Amino acid sequence: MNEKYYIITRKFRENFLMKRKQFIIDVKHPEKANISKKELQKKLAEIYKVSDPSRIFLFGFKTHFGGLKSTGIGLIYESLTAARQIEPRHRLLKNSLIEITKVSSKQRKERKNRRKKIRGSEKKRDSG
Repeated sequence: MNEKYYIITRKFRENFLMKRKQFIIDVKHPEKANISKKELQKKLAEIYKVSDPSRIFLFGFKTHFGGLKSTGIGLIYESLTAARQIEPRHRLLKNSLIEITKVSSKQRKERKNRRKKIRGSEKKRDSG
């Protein structure tokens, strides 16, 4: 970790309704093209004294023209349950808080057709 980079947070505010702290993060990285989000998560966890770095969500990074600086959005949730309730699935997947199992298209189609047969009320037959 010899690479030097500097983290600056601005527009920092606490959102009580969403149970999170939200901010804009500026990363100055003169020696590297960019810094990984996992590395930034660990650094922010140290700065803001967060016990679990997976409660920190970073996204929307844009590298400025000429490099040297990137800007993105950061969210720090109070708990993992609050993050699971509020965050969209794709961000939960990136932070490895959920796993999505892929099912083959044939299995999905077969399940759909089985459901079509079960749907609706059963017809009554005359016993006479």
